[in-house]
Amino acid sequence: MSDLVTWRDARNAFRLLEELGQLSHDTLAWRRHLVTGMSALVGAQVGMAAETPEAGLLDASRHQGSVDLGWATASDRRAWMQVCERQDAALDPSDARIAQLGVGTFTAPRQELASDRSWYSSTIFNEHYRPARLNHYLLSALHVPEHRAMHFVFLFRESSRGPFDARERQLIHLLHGELGLLWRSAQALRLPRRLQQVLALFQAGHGEKEVAERLGLSPSTVHDYSKALHKRLGARSRTELLAKARALPRAPRLLLQEDDLPAPS
Repeated sequence: MSDLVTWRDARNAFRLLEELGQLSHDTLAWRRHLVTGMSALVGAQVGMAAETPEAGLLDASRHQGSVDLGWATASDRRAWMQVCERQDAALDPSDARIAQLGVGTFTAPRQELASDRSWYSSTIFNEHYRPARLNHYLLSALHVPEHRAMHFVFLFRESSRGPFDARERQLIHLLHGELGLLWRSAQALRLPRRLQQVLALFQAGHGEKEVAERLGLSPSTVHDYSKALHKRLGARSRTELLAKARALPRAPRLLLQEDDLPAPS
């Protein structure tokens, strides 16, 4: 752990991760909670997050699942959001540095992405940030190779609050990295969609015959799925299977995740 991040910071960050796991299958709820939680951790006024295919960070048309919260007024939001409709090559002086960073994981404040001189004379600041009463920002980009995606978070502050400091940057970077580890571990253990359905019905207390009726499958097929679940989770009984299922990592669901439907093995 970095010397900059306190134990209180870490406790709050891991509590947020746990809460995201509880909201894992509600794609809107976990995104909103992530933005709200990250903003609270570092005192950001406005936060936004989205995911994009690899190399699509600078292309707003490729962003998916975008959430933005914390605007003081609707007009502030409208002033800032108009930037997404513009295609000016020289609109944002930080784009060149972000492009250099490429497909990877990084967390950087605005002053590392664009000099003060270029920033305060730029179109994006004077026509979008300033009318929205924003100035400083922190960008955290996370490469999620398991889904060939990038997840990113922008956190914003007014001029009067000052730029994000080293502790705040490190805290967001560590939290975003832990979220990436959660996605990685969940993907490594992720069950095929049909096995997930069967397991969910087992967890609800249904037997194999009831599961077959609910899913429109033959009892023998459900029995095969049951054997596959026991094998995948290393369980020797239904009780052990359910106990191990409760311990599976719960990661927030990305829109870019792909469902695989292989037969049981």
